[in-house]
Amino acid sequence: MKFLGRLVPGRGEGSYYMSLPPYKQKFKEILGFEPYEGTLNIKLNETINLDKLNPLEVGDFYYNNKKFYGLKVIPVTIINKEGHTIDGAIVAPKKTCHSSNILEIIAPIKLRKFLSLSNGDIVKIVTK
Repeated sequence: MKFLGRLVPGRGEGSYYMSLPPYKQKFKEILGFEPYEGTLNIKLNETINLDKLNPLEVGDFYYNNKKFYGLKVIPVTIINKEGHTIDGAIVAPKKTCHSSNILEIIAPIKLRKFLSLSNGDIVKIVTK
């Protein structure tokens, strides 16, 4: 499937979660890369049912005596307006403050810099 959306600012919480060793280890196992410590937030014009995209699941876990909730992971390719691409993944946490039309995207590098993105830019997401 293909999705088009606009880059929107995040709240900065993705960097905290992406820095946690259990998440980093799990992403390395299932995606083959350790994520950059942050997420790219893409706002779609509509909501999508991520369960129809056969997501991979990361279960809940405890780290430093604190419970962290699992998430769904969907491998994707991210494409900017010039056609530059990079592989990454949609992450859909069980607990989130984002509305259901916001996709959180991870990749092994800082996507904003690599793809020369600014808030409001159109981004294409293609599932694998």
